[in-house]
Amino acid sequence: MLEYTILDAKDKILGRFCSQIAKRALLGEKIVIINAKDAIISGNKRNIHEKYLAKLNISTATNPTRGPFWPRRPDTFMRKVIKQMLPRKKLRGKEAIRRVHVYISEIPERFKERYQKLNTGEIYNADKTRLSFYNKFITLENLCLRIGWKKREVEA
Repeated sequence: MLEYTILDAKDKILGRFCSQIAKRALLGEKIVIINAKDAIISGNKRNIHEKYLAKLNISTATNPTRGPFWPRRPDTFMRKVIKQMLPRKKLRGKEAIRRVHVYISEIPERFKERYQKLNTGEIYNADKTRLSFYNKFITLENLCLRIGWKKREVEA
């Protein structure tokens, strides 16, 4: 029976959270992340939106259908952030990203049988209390809605 560590991304700073997840995955830990839509990105809302909207406008002049393609759902967005923190061309990086499972809110019913043994874990130094009261931030759900997520949940 496989043992997974379940981590809640609610009110966690995206970059700090994902960097620690990437490190754990490289060490061989199997991880399930829930509530990906509630992770936060610190900074000015307008600047964050402009940064990611600018990425969506990048394409080749000769054939725009070649990409690059950017995820718009919160779970795939977080997975890509974690993937970019792993060694790309090495086998250990590819195996590490396979050990990380990310879900928008809770684990869907059709996947619950996959995770019989779940241990709760905690990521330190990534929560919202690291931000002072005047810092601005947005949730990952807010950003994904702005860049084109249609907010259709994955059917169970």
